[in-house]
Amino acid sequence: MSYRSGFVALLGRPNVGKSTLLNALLGRKIAITTDKPQTTRNRIQGILHRPDAQLVLVDTPGVHKAHNLLGQRMVKASKRVAGDVDLLWHIVDISKPPKDEDQWVAAMAQKTAIPTWLVANKKDLVEHLEGRVDPYLALMPYAAYFFVSAIEESGTEALVNKAFDELPEGDPYFPPDMVTDQSEDFYVGEIIREKALELTREEIPHSLAVVVEERTARSLALTYVRATLYVERPTQKAIVIGQKGQMLRQIGQVARRDLEEYYGHRVFIELWVKVRPRWRSQEQWLTRLGYQDPEKS
Repeated sequence: MSYRSGFVALLGRPNVGKSTLLNALLGRKIAITTDKPQTTRNRIQGILHRPDAQLVLVDTPGVHKAHNLLGQRMVKASKRVAGDVDLLWHIVDISKPPKDEDQWVAAMAQKTAIPTWLVANKKDLVEHLEGRVDPYLALMPYAAYFFVSAIEESGTEALVNKAFDELPEGDPYFPPDMVTDQSEDFYVGEIIREKALELTREEIPHSLAVVVEERTARSLALTYVRATLYVERPTQKAIVIGQKGQMLRQIGQVARRDLEEYYGHRVFIELWVKVRPRWRSQEQWLTRLGYQDPEKS
């Protein structure tokens, strides 16, 4: 029996549900999800295993008009992934008509010779699907299209089964027990950032970064985490800390719940907030905060 393996890139504009779909297909959370645009900043890989095949799903930052160096690196990361996989999924929000960013993604896919499928997500928000997909199908000649609901995990089985059928022959890229290639520190930092995004005001999300400074097993039943939240302005620091530290404590509390479920034991989180003006436009700080230039990584 021959073995098949390959990579699929999840491309799309911000907030179409790429990370939610990734988590649904894997049956576990490896990518954070919020209702804030541009939540995903890094390429994240999740691995699906079958006895005779391995499918590597690559979540990418949303394609958008970049206004700073961070945004440029995010879009550059998506473009690089799009040219280096076996299959492209253009994820769209079928409950809304196409936007400029959807056209940009289609144009990006057309520049490759890689088969591209249209994955019409959020079908749970649409009463009548007929005709809804036509404006998207007009963007480019897709090889196939699927209706799915990542939140309800509907239509996802057919999508994955078809993807496995299309994989080329090849050896596995990852061990059979590996679900993601992201580091533990990265996941912990992302969980803290997710909770901060959910709890703070609209002006915070794009200018927030989290760095895990220390993660130590204090005992078999306790993990200690110390992390720093970086913002760009003193007013943002005040919002993240909150009155008498209430907001920062709340961020730590909700993050702790997720991490205790992840570790299966108690977690103690210590959070600090620092101001780093214009870090999103400074190459040195982008690299330090984990947002490397895709062309140099």
